[in-house]
Amino acid sequence: MVAFPQRSTTGKHTTRMDHDTTVTLFAGPLDGLALTTADLAALVQDYGTERFVFLTSHGVSGLYQQVGDRWVYATPHLLDTPDQPPTPPEEPA
Repeated sequence: MVAFPQRSTTGKHTTRMDHDTTVTLFAGPLDGLALTTADLAALVQDYGTERFVFLTSHGVSGLYQQVGDRWVYATPHLLDTPDQPPTPPEEPA
């Protein structure tokens, strides 16, 4: 089983194991898509303290990030850092 961090009523993270729980994605191109925690666990990538999942459904793709107990759309500029600023748009010729 995979453990998923959950926020308790005291504000601290607890661990809950439940593969039958349904997770719904919020915002972005896959808003409202529901899948089980077992399906999600097979796809999640951990990057330090951040958790991401890239999903494609019916030809539509989206990058989602776990924020607390929710999976929300990771906006296109989420990963911009001062070391790697966004690429400016090309000027028309």
